[in-house]
Amino acid sequence: MPPATPAANFSTLPLVVVHAASKFSFPSAARGILTFAIPSVFTPSPTKAVSSRPIDPQIAAQRASTDCLDGLRGVAAFAVMIFHYSCLVYPNIRDAYGYKGNTNLLQLPGVKIWYSGGFMVFLFFVISGYVLSARAIRLMLRRDRDRILPVLSSMTFRRVVRLGLPSLIMSFISFLCQRAQLLEKPWPHYVPGLRGDIRFYYENLCDLFTFYKWGQFHIYYLPPLWTIAVEFRCSMILFLLLLGIARCRTGPRLLIEALVFVDTMLHERWDLGCFVLGLLAAEIHVGTQEAESQRTKEEGLLHNADATDSFQYYGGADATNQRRRRILKKLGIWACFIVGMYLGSVPTAHTCQTPGYSMLCKFVSHDEKWRYIALPGSFLIIFAILYLPVLQRPLVSPAARYLGRVSYALYLVHELVNMLMGKGIRRAAWALLGSTGMMFHVGFLVGLAFYVSLCLWLADMFMRAVDIPSTNLARWLEEKCVDKS
Repeated sequence: MPPATPAANFSTLPLVVVHAASKFSFPSAARGILTFAIPSVFTPSPTKAVSSRPIDPQIAAQRASTDCLDGLRGVAAFAVMIFHYSCLVYPNIRDAYGYKGNTNLLQLPGVKIWYSGGFMVFLFFVISGYVLSARAIRLMLRRDRDRILPVLSSMTFRRVVRLGLPSLIMSFISFLCQRAQLLEKPWPHYVPGLRGDIRFYYENLCDLFTFYKWGQFHIYYLPPLWTIAVEFRCSMILFLLLLGIARCRTGPRLLIEALVFVDTMLHERWDLGCFVLGLLAAEIHVGTQEAESQRTKEEGLLHNADATDSFQYYGGADATNQRRRRILKKLGIWACFIVGMYLGSVPTAHTCQTPGYSMLCKFVSHDEKWRYIALPGSFLIIFAILYLPVLQRPLVSPAARYLGRVSYALYLVHELVNMLMGKGIRRAAWALLGSTGMMFHVGFLVGLAFYVSLCLWLADMFMRAVDIPSTNLARWLEEKCVDKS
């Protein structure tokens, strides 16, 4: 049979369209849309049976450490959402307890941190530094250097699609909302009309994924995207750093990482400093895990060789000293967590006029002093969480794990919902409940509950419609492009 010509293929196109139209059913389409609209938390997960299978305890411990960071990322995204909704109602939310006699208990150190949107960005970046480098660090410690290049190549290749496609789609949705006059007119240098809108949108996106501009920028269509631009650039630098130190011994490697961190501070690159601190956290934590794994193997061999000697090894003064060291170590880690919570509660406004933090400002020479106070706080909190199971448990709870899954989608979706509906939600709540006295705050909380529910629902759908397919697309593109010979 002769092959079909392009003209023949084209002539059959109407038949294909007619056949597809004949199969289309509005009830089935509506049923599919309603099914998709059900949040994933209410639908059975096909991976539960797989995840419940018994695994090696060491692998389980390693997985638990990264699972708790996923949960922490979800909690941070949730806190950013709360902050962006609240800051327009409570302008003093950026201040802290003690500023000009402020006695609001909700702004005490350790409490304020839970809705501090600025500090949560530091947690995002340090977590990314840890997660992106942990696997490569583990391979370095195991001297499995042949696998480091494929790992770094894979992460670098997929990063732009993984970060960029959801950001591009969400910003385009915002662009369509602006064209429909659902948002205020852009600024600055805005020229009305379709051509002006397209040009302004293009100019906003130009700085998103580029290596040529490292200054902070504001994208009108989706302001939180500035952190995605930082995430992309800093992750590329992190991959380059990991490639450069891949063959180094542990001592020189740690020295190089420390020098790079000092350089980021000298050049006021707090953002890149967060990623390097995440890398250092991975060095410490993964190194501890690998040393513990090796020690467990050696002790197992010792126990099999001579059970009596093994018992003596753990007995007497040795056991007492080990117990004392464990207690001191745990107290030290708790101290790190408490200090980190205090530093993380730093006010983003009037930092140097706030009691306590004004003293810390004297040790910071940079312009945005609060950032360089928050920076070590983010590292100390994550460091403590990695070593304290009592802090990990709430972060691996079902609620935290769900927030971790939808964290990227929630971060992208919430601000557009806030720009479109935030003011209307608050006004409706106050119109229903009143806006004077205590009812002002009650109305705010009722509106906040509705806003949070709406954002989580939309983020869940965005995760399934865009975020997960973007990850799969990045993996598919890599498989198609990589030379496997």
